[in-house]
Amino acid sequence: MPMVHQVGLAIALLLTYLLYWKILRPTIFSPLFRIPAAHPTAHFSSWWLARNRPTGTEARSVFAAHQRCGPVVRLAPNEVSITSQEGLRKVYFSSLSRTDWALAFRNYDGTPNLVTLLDPREHATRRRMLSNLFSKSYLLNSADFCDLSQAIIFGRLLPMIDKAARDGSGVDVFEISTALAAEVMSAYQVGLKRGFDFTSPGRETSRKRHLENGKKKLGDYAKMSHLAAKELEEECFQMCVETEEFLRLTGEQKKPVERPVQEGSTLPTTTNPVTFARLSTDIPAKEGDKSAADTLRLIASELLDHLEAARVGIGITVTYAMYQLSQRPKLQSQLRAELMALPVAPRYPSPGLESKSVLQQIDKVGLLDATVMETLRVHPSAPGPQPRSVPEGGVVIDGYFIPAGVFISTSPYFLHQNRAAYPDPDKWQSERWMKGQNTKAEHSVNDISMGQEMEEDDPRRWFWAFGRGGRMCVGSNFALITTKVILASVYTSFTTTIIDDEGVEQRDSLPADPVGDKLILGFSRV
Repeated sequence: MPMVHQVGLAIALLLTYLLYWKILRPTIFSPLFRIPAAHPTAHFSSWWLARNRPTGTEARSVFAAHQRCGPVVRLAPNEVSITSQEGLRKVYFSSLSRTDWALAFRNYDGTPNLVTLLDPREHATRRRMLSNLFSKSYLLNSADFCDLSQAIIFGRLLPMIDKAARDGSGVDVFEISTALAAEVMSAYQVGLKRGFDFTSPGRETSRKRHLENGKKKLGDYAKMSHLAAKELEEECFQMCVETEEFLRLTGEQKKPVERPVQEGSTLPTTTNPVTFARLSTDIPAKEGDKSAADTLRLIASELLDHLEAARVGIGITVTYAMYQLSQRPKLQSQLRAELMALPVAPRYPSPGLESKSVLQQIDKVGLLDATVMETLRVHPSAPGPQPRSVPEGGVVIDGYFIPAGVFISTSPYFLHQNRAAYPDPDKWQSERWMKGQNTKAEHSVNDISMGQEMEEDDPRRWFWAFGRGGRMCVGSNFALITTKVILASVYTSFTTTIIDDEGVEQRDSLPADPVGDKLILGFSRV
């Protein structure tokens, strides 16, 4: 056969191969071809998604596609988005595993943590170690959590706010809230003495550096991201080394950890390393024999992931709750009235959070709960997709067969726009959570995660700020309670007004922080 014919045949075979694998197989020969496409190119290309992701319009663009096409939409040859209750139940309350996307959250050169454990059994084992420590009942009855909240909020945050109020100066509540969230989580992990202190006087430089490193690590900063991650890892690892030594010494001395207070003050100065102590015992016992060095790296990776989740999640929620309250002076007054009606109101400078019963009473304040829930609905810290991988055998959702290996996801942004549950979904309305509160508010976030039946228009039925199912955020109760305690402590004694909210709109990204990286509020003593 002449060479020219051989070349022509090779080209023809190559074109046939490409036609089948790139055009025909993902389109007319794929069961996904029946699913409405977000864009005509979605059946054979990821171009549409790739165009929207870097521009920060992914969530809104996909939601618009759902409005046009229905509850199941094809986003790319191997990606599908869902918004129906049937889809949510089959994807997030079943055995579908996370995709490799989650592996980006490993720390210390690939050391896993709860978020990155893709194997269901490994994930369940690690989650059982942590779930009790982050349960609502444990936190509200924890002397350590009460003490560290008192020390950080009433010993650091409120004195700073009080000084700003007396000086008439503004406070960047986004900067302070994100730093404060990291402080509270670190103190719960390793104890008050070894945890972060970013809000005391003279800590501005370390605070700004920590927050800047966090921003770079989660952002697209190439080499800067790597350097920032290493600095955050070193910071967390040093806390772990100090805590390990502390536990070794207290174990040898056979003494319980003391909880002294400052002389002439009711503020605690130290607490137990709650999370570290649990993991240092359970990881070697339940995850197989490991060296002390390997165990310490696993603990550090887990704690660093919790720190970042708290800084982003709690920090953003507190920021936008204060932003919404600052636009509503009457609502501030109503909230303060409910807080002052408590048996012991968390007034500054005293009595503060003098006992666990104060935390328990704060958690029950209806308007406070509604404020936090509505803020999480309108301003989720992670509004983007939460992908899962379809297992062998595939899955049928709303009449569409989705084969194994396809990535399927939903987004808090889509679900929080459900008009049956949230009329006027773009408006922040805390009262939507107050209607029928005696019945609907009895459903906690954990009830939702277990699939408890609710009415179609119940706002908690579609609430997705923490995800759902077996991989729901393990720290959801920690985030809710910490946010409530911060807001209650501030608004019992202060009012807030907006000084500078330029750039307050959220990024459509992870994390969904303010575009302007700030929110300046003014504070006044009541």
